[in-house]
Amino acid sequence: MTDATQTPITIDPGRWAAALDALGDVEPVLAEVLANLNLRVYPGDARRGDRTAYVVIDLHGVSIGLRRRCFDLYLHLDTTDTEDRLIAFEINGGGETHHPTGPYPNLDQERNPR
Repeated sequence: MTDATQTPITIDPGRWAAALDALGDVEPVLAEVLANLNLRVYPGDARRGDRTAYVVIDLHGVSIGLRRRCFDLYLHLDTTDTEDRLIAFEINGGGETHHPTGPYPNLDQERNPR
């Protein structure tokens, strides 16, 4: 996570819109995504083992945080503003892996009704 005292560098949808205007014609899907994208960057702290800044992307109601550390890659997903009960993700082409977003004892039955 980030240090609560850090102030992020932020690019909100309004600033993306200005950048799009400067570009001229762009694909509609790109314009739609950037119109809803919020980007936050928190400086890294080498004393805590950070190799990069902590970058947070807010899009589709989900926050995705990423930072490289000396000993691993830290990835944080926050879906509390969504109704998602399951996250499907893939690492290095190894196939989809599923992770529940909370303690849902009947999740397998909901996914595979008989």
